[in-house]
Amino acid sequence: MFSSHVLLFARWGLPAFLLFQLAASGDEEVNPVHPAAADLLRDPARCVAFAEEAGRAILARSPGDDPSVYSGEAGVAILHDGLYRATRKKEWLDAARAALDRAVAAMGDDPGLYSGRAGVGQACLEAFGATGDGAFLARARECAKGLLEPKATGVLRGAAGIGIFRLNLHAATRAKEDLDAAVRLGDWLATRAIAVDRTVCWRELDDETSRIYNGFAQGAAGIGYFLLGLAEATGDGRFLDLAERAGRFVARNAMPDDRDGWIWHRTVPPIEGDAIRVQWCHGPPGNGLLFAALVRAGREQFRPALERCLVTTRRLGRTARAGGCQCHGVAGNAGLLLEAYALTREEALLAEARLWATALLEPKGDGFALATGYDSSYMLGLAGIGHFLLRLADPAGTPLPLMVADGPREGGGR
Repeated sequence: MFSSHVLLFARWGLPAFLLFQLAASGDEEVNPVHPAAADLLRDPARCVAFAEEAGRAILARSPGDDPSVYSGEAGVAILHDGLYRATRKKEWLDAARAALDRAVAAMGDDPGLYSGRAGVGQACLEAFGATGDGAFLARARECAKGLLEPKATGVLRGAAGIGIFRLNLHAATRAKEDLDAAVRLGDWLATRAIAVDRTVCWRELDDETSRIYNGFAQGAAGIGYFLLGLAEATGDGRFLDLAERAGRFVARNAMPDDRDGWIWHRTVPPIEGDAIRVQWCHGPPGNGLLFAALVRAGREQFRPALERCLVTTRRLGRTARAGGCQCHGVAGNAGLLLEAYALTREEALLAEARLWATALLEPKGDGFALATGYDSSYMLGLAGIGHFLLRLADPAGTPLPLMVADGPREGGGR
């Protein structure tokens, strides 16, 4: 029954996509760009200066009591870590340390990467990478020791996201216990994989009634990404096979848009009213991150899938939803452009990312300033927007946060 639902998937999706197209094509442009500002962003120093505007706007506000990466202090710390790396200014190191103090003090039992302890630990690792200060590494270890068993499968709050943190902690410490923990998470996911012909997928929660998602945040794309990183860290072919089969599942469920790109429903089978989304969490900008990682790992058969994600992202990603955020806005969707640029060195991708970034600015006097009418968070607000500008300043030296770190791996490497 499940397999037949997958095979009928494209037939169900087209009307929803047509509604999406109509919703995205109003008279007023969504997230309008400022071409006159694009040349400003060719200067890395200007990109960093705009990112500092985000950081100072956050510092001017009262801190919250949410410890998470998604909407709280750990996500704010990721921006401050990046600002210190880019500028070496003590104010940003102090700000990062203060945000992490609050995050560690407030974190509870939630083990998730974006929602809980693994994310706080990852923010500590980001600070360690920016500073070399072993105190941050010790805090990351503290976060790891309190991790509970996952109840979800995906990157956002489940085993895949926790596994990304454990892989990164292992890369920093070379401690066997961290790699062993990542392998246990991979095994946990392997036992819950649902085989569909030559593909695999997962229910979001560890029960038989939970939904099956395609996308990076909660579904097969993000889980496959973690398993690929685990395969590279261990040399274990089981995990590589699962990652490739997850990639085939995501590709299989794609529907063509009207310009040779790909779009997806969030769930399989799609629930009634399930909208088509072009954003990091559900859609081509996020799914493309899996395909880019597979291509980077030498799986060239996934390059056409990456190219189709880029077609739709480049056409619709800036204007799909109003706002500049990482989760479903300009900064997050342009992240795929920067990942593809790192893979291909195609200058047009970097130029397009710069143009999109001007949608995050607003005219001020004779120049431009960062639009600061967002909350402070990483996924929905200024911390994520600021970090995207840091990546724009130095795409090679400022990797996308909360992903598997580049570096030497046992049994292979990137």
